[in-house]
Amino acid sequence: MLSTNNLNGIKYFPTKFISISKKEITYGGYIPALVGPALVYTTSVLTHTSLTIPLLIVSYLIPLMVYSYDYYRDMDKDKDTNKERASHYSQKSKIYPYIMGGYLSILAILLIVFSNWMMIAFILSFIMLGVVYPLGLKNITQKVPAFKNMYTIFIWAAAGTFSLAFFNSLEINLAYFLIFLFFFLKMLPNTIFFDLKDIISDKKEGLKTIPVILGKEKTLKFMYTLNILSFIPLFIGIYLNIIPLFASIMLIFLLYSFYYLHKTSKKSNEEIKMNYYILSDFEFILWPIVLVLGQFFFSVV
Repeated sequence: MLSTNNLNGIKYFPTKFISISKKEITYGGYIPALVGPALVYTTSVLTHTSLTIPLLIVSYLIPLMVYSYDYYRDMDKDKDTNKERASHYSQKSKIYPYIMGGYLSILAILLIVFSNWMMIAFILSFIMLGVVYPLGLKNITQKVPAFKNMYTIFIWAAAGTFSLAFFNSLEINLAYFLIFLFFFLKMLPNTIFFDLKDIISDKKEGLKTIPVILGKEKTLKFMYTLNILSFIPLFIGIYLNIIPLFASIMLIFLLYSFYYLHKTSKKSNEEIKMNYYILSDFEFILWPIVLVLGQFFFSVV
């Protein structure tokens, strides 16, 4: 017969497993990495270009690796600002190299089997950009205002826009550049928004982020402006008939952005972190869903 201790151990196992799984989902980078395939899918819909499962997986794996590595690298720093995440990565530090190795192996297989040399070179260039920043370019943020924000969003926007063309060996036309500008201008306020919580620490480090330079109130006004300006490239494309009319449904996200920016104007940094960071990031995951709905609605009307 099983002893009482054994029975307690059996009961404890699923509870512990569920707890670890929840932490892994929360801190493993799995949710924010969804932005990668969401951007590629959005480009696919806007350019009427077919999309394959391998490309979606590739576009998910790369940001997943970046987020995972960043969290792992900042484990010691997070002990002061995000103790639970730091503790989670500390517990899995022994198996972390195997996890990253697994990601790299899957990525390599997908690129070799389904892609081409142009796409592989494109991906490697972005990996290099990601590696170079913490090694040397980070100090530029002390001299050039918002350099980190623009650098990060350039990578996101370029990968989300041009991966589709390179993966399918397509010609890059004006539509892709207008979509890139839309992505860049619409996502830039998002990274600035995340800098609001770090005003004090960034000021100590001498980093010239927008919130450090302008303060919270003026930064929020600046983000309102960027959100409005971001739709100019999109509507230029619609006017030139190289971006479909149903893309105008994306104006919903102007109201979406205004909503969470208005809500955070009088909130503390801790309240913003707890309630609105996920809302801010989740916008981009919703883009392809809303676009597909818009495409269906316009086709019916």
